[in-house]
Parts: sequence; C-alpha cells; structure tokens
Amino acid sequence: MSSTPVSLEEEYMKNPDLKKEDIETLKQWAQSQQNIPEIKEIQLILFHHSCYYNLEDTKSCIQIYYSLRMSTPDLFDNRCLSQPELKKATEVLRYGAFPIKDPNGYQIMFHGLQDYDPSRYVLADALKVLFMGVEACTYVEGTVPGYIFLFDMTGVRLGHITRLSLTLLKKVLTYIQDAIPVRLKAIHIINTLPLIDKVMFLMKPFMKKELLKMIHFHSSNNEEIQKYLPKPCIPVDFGGDLPSCSEMQGM
Repeated sequence: MSSTPVSLEEEYMKNPDLKKEDIETLKQWAQSQQNIPEIKEIQLILFHHSCYYNLEDTKSCIQIYYSLRMSTPDLFDNRCLSQPELKKATEVLRYGAFPIKDPNGYQIMFHGLQDYDPSRYVLADALKVLFMGVEACTYVEGTVPGYIFLFDMTGVRLGHITRLSLTLLKKVLTYIQDAIPVRLKAIHIINTLPLIDKVMFLMKPFMKKELLKMIHFHSSNNEEIQKYLPKPCIPVDFGGDLPSCSEMQGM
C-alpha cells in the first residue's frame, strides 16, 4: 500500500456531493465544541462522507467518536506497532487490507488468527490493529464507497470467547455503528463454528437492526463467500486469485 496521503483536491473532485461550504460549517462547529480537538479538513471529509453528507448526522458521529476516544484508551491510545502489546498482537493475528477492491469499489479488511493459543489473544489489541488498518487505508485512499470486514473463525476456541469483555464489546459496537468514519457495508464471518452463537448472544443486545442485516455467516465452503466476493478480490485461502492471507499480512 502506498504511503502517500490522499489530497483534498482529489476528494472534492471524486465526490460531487461533497460541498466545501459544508466542511467549513463543520469546521466552525467543531471549533465551538469544548471536547473536540482541532480536526483536519481531510478528517472532516471522511466523517461527512461516512454520514452520507448529512450535517447533523456528521456532528453526532464526530461527538461520539471523540467521546469514545477519551473513554476507551485501551482501543485508541498507544497505537504504535512497535509497542510490545501490539507487536504480540501482530504475531497472533492474520490481518490486512486486500489490494483489490470488490466490484462496488469496497475495501475489504481481513482479520483472523495465526496463533490459536487463547492465552495470547487480547481483544482490545486485536481490535486496535483492525481499526488502525482502517485508518491507514483512509490516510492513503481517502473516501471509498464502502468497507467490508471479513473475519475468519479458524482456530477460535471457547478459551477465546471467555476472554471477551462485554463492556469493551459494547463500546466497539457503538464505534462501528455510530462513529467510525467510513461507510461499513458488510461483515462476513467465515469458517463459522457453533461458538458464533455464544458470541452473537453477547453482542446482539447492543446491535441495531441495520448492523444485523450486514452480517453474513459462511461455513468452510468457499463457494458461499464467493457469492458475495468474487475470486479476483479474495485470497487463495478462500478459493480466490489473490496471494494467501499470510503473504498479504499487514497490507
């Protein structure tokens, strides 16, 4: 993935519904809020795009985003991959952004395990790596039509489930439903196990119907996932044409 950030000019050119005057309105509004730090214009664009250019929805999204950042340091602080906790997380996880988008232009983010030992899995660190990956994509790509999260349950055991924090899960669900500055379009969970019922039982009370509709469960049959994501944009692990997840680690 390139390390060159997207330019403001590119954003205004590729998004005809994005209005400079709306961003100026948001900038002035943000400056009047005590608990919101200075926000760069590109970040305001990301928020506004994620809310489909609705000003009031964008303001709410920004407020919830910064409230969560303040109240959830285990997700949003110490976000350097050289930190011991995150270094361990990158050894435990398989993760990355697939280099080919789906036919709708959606960016696919992959998340799974490469080390199946539950004692080495830390939910907060795993999610931090996922969200850092999304932010890295927005830094380079700017706005895209949507994002797809692809979770692989291979290697997940009961020991992983017992390490889940209900408090943290609730905040994560608030983040992806109300505050993440991208358009989340779908969540695909592959190689599902009966354990997924236990996870959904924990999470369902905090999920809006819109999010529930986005979630798709798939067995180990690659043909199932290929009904949604064609071969050119998924790795060979799932019957696709891209290199393996291990080869694309961190992309």
